[in-house]
Amino acid sequence: MVHLDSDPEVESWSYEQTVIEYVSNIRSKKVRKYYPDFLVKYRDGRGEVIEVKPKRKLEQLTVRKKAAAARAWCSERGLTYRILTEIELKDMGLL
Repeated sequence: MVHLDSDPEVESWSYEQTVIEYVSNIRSKKVRKYYPDFLVKYRDGRGEVIEVKPKRKLEQLTVRKKAAAARAWCSERGLTYRILTEIELKDMGLL
């Protein structure tokens, strides 16, 4: 959050305010809500949904379902979706 506040390219950001619905069970058609960590709007007009997740959790079925739903949701809105793990955060100097 400090990084987003200090980035001059960031116009605004919100934390866990975006709601993305996804089907969690194909047979029962159970719909759940996913609240990605950040929605970031940049001064150049770009928008990005960011999820922060430990690398070891990326292969979990629930995480994969949420990510697929988020990619589709973002695509429909001209946004990008990105998952940041401890690896990317270290590369960015944030860990």
